[in-house]
Amino acid sequence: MQRSTDWVVLNGNLHPELSPEFFLKNRAFRLGDGFFETLRVIHGSVHLWDAHYARIKACCKALEIEIPTVYSSDYMRNSIYKLLEQNGINAGGRIRMTFFREGEGTYRPESNRLGFVIEAKTIHQREFLVKDQGISIDVFTELKKSFSRLSPFKLMGNHVYIQAAVWAQANNLIDALIINDHNRIIEATSSNVFIVKNGAIHTPAVDSGCVGGVMRMAVINAAIRDGIPIFESEIDINDIIFADEVFLTNAVTGISWVGSFRNKRYYHKLSDRLIAKINRAESVDA
Repeated sequence: MQRSTDWVVLNGNLHPELSPEFFLKNRAFRLGDGFFETLRVIHGSVHLWDAHYARIKACCKALEIEIPTVYSSDYMRNSIYKLLEQNGINAGGRIRMTFFREGEGTYRPESNRLGFVIEAKTIHQREFLVKDQGISIDVFTELKKSFSRLSPFKLMGNHVYIQAAVWAQANNLIDALIINDHNRIIEATSSNVFIVKNGAIHTPAVDSGCVGGVMRMAVINAAIRDGIPIFESEIDINDIIFADEVFLTNAVTGISWVGSFRNKRYYHKLSDRLIAKINRAESVDA
C-alpha cells in the first residue's frame, strides 16, 4: 500500500482525511468544546505516553467528558502506532491528539461521550536537540491567565496564548511569557518556564495557573535524579533579569534555552545537561 502523510485516526479508525461535514458538526470546531495533547516520537517510540494519558483522563474529568471503556491507554497508544506505520514514521515525529465532546447541541451538549482525532507528522531529528542559538523573549501583559480547575490543561480556543504569540511576532520575538492575575510569570505561549540561579532551578507551581506540562514534570524528575536543587516558586520580571539561565520546555521541542530577555543574555549549561540526560534515558528505554 502506498503511504501518505495525510492519514488521520478518528476514534481509533484510520481515514485518509476528515470530511467537511465532520468539522461543521464537531463541537471542538464550533464551540471550542475540547482539548489537545502534543506528543513527540523519539527513536520510533511515543515519548512519555503514560504521563500524557494520565493528563487526558484528568482533563476529561475536569471537563465532565465521559471516556468510553474501550478508549483505554493501550487502545489509544495502539491507535497512534497504527497511524505512525500508515504514515511511514519510524524514527522522529510529532503527534497531535485532539479530544472533543461527541454529538451536536449548543452550549448544552447532546452527549458527554469522548471522541478523538490523531494526526502525525515526521520530524527528522530522532531525539531532542539543543539549538545553537537561544530564543528571544519578553513579557506579554495585555491579557492575563487565571488559575482554575481547567488551567492545567491544553484547552481549545485559549486566546491568551494566541494573542501573546501574535504580540511576540509583531515585536520580533520568538516567544512571550504570560502572567497571571497577580502579575507573576507562569509560562510561555506553548511551554513551561524555568530559571536557574546559583545552581538551583525554579519553576512556577501549577496552582499559579500554568499548564501541568508533561515535559515540565520530566525535567523536574531528571533534576531530582541528578541531584540538582529544584523548587516550585513564584517568578517575576526581576527573577528573569537576574537569572543565570532561562529555558522553556514542552513535549515536542524538549528544552529551548533563552538567549535574551530585553538587554540580558544567558548561559545554557544546565539546560544542555538536562536535555542530554533526558535523551540518554529515552535511548535506554527504546
